[in-house]
Amino acid sequence: MKKLLFPVLALMLCIPPLSAQNKGDKYVGGIIGITTTSISIDGSSASQTTFGFAPEFGYFASDRLRVGGSIGYQLISSDGETTHGLTAGPSLAYYVRLCDRFYYTPQLAVGFAFASTSGYGFDAGLSLGAFEIRPSAHIGLSVSLLTLGYSYLSYSGTGVNGVSFQLGISPTVGFKYYF
Repeated sequence: MKKLLFPVLALMLCIPPLSAQNKGDKYVGGIIGITTTSISIDGSSASQTTFGFAPEFGYFASDRLRVGGSIGYQLISSDGETTHGLTAGPSLAYYVRLCDRFYYTPQLAVGFAFASTSGYGFDAGLSLGAFEIRPSAHIGLSVSLLTLGYSYLSYSGTGVNGVSFQLGISPTVGFKYYF
């Protein structure tokens, strides 16, 4: 059995998969991620941990150009306070083939954000360090490492607004099923 495992695995990696980056192809999937931030200024410190996941659907409008949409949930914990967030919006990605089953997939996403603390706003992000590997014709595993993001939140009834601009490592891991 072990003698067959390596040749079968090698054969699977060498056979070119059916391309799922052609016009009309679709996928369902999702991403999951965690981000931690810690700031220390003059002896005072603050930290924030964000956990999120987002199911998504995508459609290739043309070869290598994907249009998608997702609904995401975030749990944000900052110095003992917990906030729940919901985002929804479209995305656009372009697939650049680096080798047989490995793609560079920069993505632009925009969305509307809602927070459990009566907040609402706008969110936009550019995933500059996004990649996808295709171990088979119907499965894609994605990772995003470097993100440029902007978000604006307004909290109703308080007159407080928050603006965030971020360029940093915010890793997310995703799974896609192509059909």
